[in-house]
Amino acid sequence: MRPSAIMCRQQEAIQLARAESETLESRRAIALTAAKAWGLAAKAADARDAKQTPLDTLDAEIALEFLEEDAEIAAAGEVPKPKGAG
Repeated sequence: MRPSAIMCRQQEAIQLARAESETLESRRAIALTAAKAWGLAAKAADARDAKQTPLDTLDAEIALEFLEEDAEIAAAGEVPKPKGAG
């Protein structure tokens, strides 16, 4: 599963905060490198999302609907019957 742009930006912010608070130069450099990588991942996620067709969006909405239905069934304690089981 690919990370979302939002998650990547959150991780970038975390790493930037670590870099600011770090006293050791080597650890600061590592945090800054990680922040840069998360920033690039966010840009890639934005580009990937921009290429998503409306059909892909519809498919995602339908899949989410199925997941929500499954969660409701599980919360109610019901066990769904397998398809073709009368």
